Amino acid sequence: MMPFTRWLGRLTIPLLAGAALVNGAPVAAADPTDDAYLAQLRTLGFTWPPDHDEALIGMAHLVCDDLYWGWTQNQIARQTHSVLDPRGVTIGQVNSMVDLASTTYCPQLKPHT
Repeated sequence: MMPFTRWLGRLTIPLLAGAALVNGAPVAAADPTDDAYLAQLRTLGFTWPPDHDEALIGMAHLVCDDLYWGWTQNQIARQTHSVLDPRGVTIGQVNSMVDLASTTYCPQLKPHT
């Protein structure tokens, strides 16, 4: 069973990120890795309001956490897509987001397919 705080995080971050994925001008983060991640998300077609950078970065770190606990990239993408689909984010975009998050923040973890 997933601890309460982990469950709450799994619910909160995708909801915040889902709310973030609307048109808006992003603001650069202070960390170069975060800046690069956000820039690559924009290249994939994602847009979000300026005050939602941290939610998207937090979501990327949750991808690594899930990979650490043995989730497959496909499982992570399906779970995330269930939150983002109503906002018009495709499963292909979510798969790209999950792949980008894992290569950016946790390349040492070998993703399960």
